[in-house]
Amino acid sequence: MNRELQSQLDERQQTQEELRFSEARFARILDIADDAIISINGFQSITLFNQGAEKIFGYSAQEVIGQGLNLLLPQRFFQMHRQHVVDFGQSPNIARRMGERREIYGRRKDGTEFPAEASISKIDMGKEIFYTVILRDVTERKQIERMKDEFISVVSHELRTPLTSIHGSLGMLDSGLLPTDSEQGKRLLQIATESSQRLVRLINDILDIERIESGKAKMEPEICNIVDLITQAVNVMQPLADKAGVTLSISALSGQVLADCDRIVQTLTNLLSNAIKFSSPGSTVCLGAQQQGDEVLLTVKDTGRGIPSDKLESIFERFQQVDSSDSRNHDGTGLGLAICKSIMQQHGGRIWAESVLGKGSTFYVTLPLFGTFQNTDLEDSLNIRVNKSDYEQTTNSQLSPDTGLTKGRVTNEEFEQQVMELLQRITLNQQEDSSNDNKANSSG
Repeated sequence: MNRELQSQLDERQQTQEELRFSEARFARILDIADDAIISINGFQSITLFNQGAEKIFGYSAQEVIGQGLNLLLPQRFFQMHRQHVVDFGQSPNIARRMGERREIYGRRKDGTEFPAEASISKIDMGKEIFYTVILRDVTERKQIERMKDEFISVVSHELRTPLTSIHGSLGMLDSGLLPTDSEQGKRLLQIATESSQRLVRLINDILDIERIESGKAKMEPEICNIVDLITQAVNVMQPLADKAGVTLSISALSGQVLADCDRIVQTLTNLLSNAIKFSSPGSTVCLGAQQQGDEVLLTVKDTGRGIPSDKLESIFERFQQVDSSDSRNHDGTGLGLAICKSIMQQHGGRIWAESVLGKGSTFYVTLPLFGTFQNTDLEDSLNIRVNKSDYEQTTNSQLSPDTGLTKGRVTNEEFEQQVMELLQRITLNQQEDSSNDNKANSSG
């Protein structure tokens, strides 16, 4: 008899131990779940509120246990949700997805509402039915979906505009109403060509920004000479400046950054292009670089029409321009600044703008500074008034023949030697620190 009682006791203890283990494992699952897991009783009072629910709603479990579920709902949903739970309790289903017919919303502690997805299940304990709701905040997903829809809508419009011009121009020529060698025919061909070029630029910009933001366009960092980067950007934009009657003024810093040289030149040319387009003939666009702590600050300044203060941030978003007519009058896609912003984010840098209406704008770009050095063939800073006639002569006299301007790469042997010496000193210091630590440990 004693042996049988002992066996039953052991079996009960083992069952209790397994139950405690199961409860602990269940509690751990509840704790690590990002979704809100909430249990309510038949009176719709909250009996369980996990950490995921605390993060989403802003309440602690102690604040909501025993409270009615209405605490977590917008007031307009009180009656509808209560009836939904009652109907579900009477149905033969043990689980159901909520919000299939209409969107559901939750209400945080601070009173803000958010869109949600939820499913509900029930367990019949005989005398009472308990319900468990698993809820997910879908605010971010809704924002992404809305941005995607807006992007598709804008892209469709932007693509349709040049395509309509191309179709109309070629259609007129194809009809035979206008000879292709007439002045009007040549103008239609010019319109079709310009629209085709704009279409290509738009598609390239869309693909470019998508590749950068998705991470498919990998940055290839290398040591870049700041003067080389500036010189390349000016070389590219000089013809546009000449055509617009705008002078480019350079103030460059002798130093290096660790970056994808081509992408930084792309950023500078985008900024210079905008500055030139919105500058009047005879004005000056300034491109400068200066050291600020462990960063280099690149600036592009113009004296154009300026940017309203309420658009200084939005202009860095896709298809955002100061004036809706800018894309037509200034031959832009509305993606240039968005691309610049993405490139800077990939480099751990920043980009922003300051402006005074009627007086001009200044765009700022920061990059982590790799190092500064003295170059015998280059002044610490140079101020060049760049004109078509003297640009090449001025820059060539300032730059060493070994600078390597084609890709913005540093090939200066003296600089490479200084980098090697710096690495050797760092290694030596680390060895000395390690030796001192060992001595300290042995003496201790």
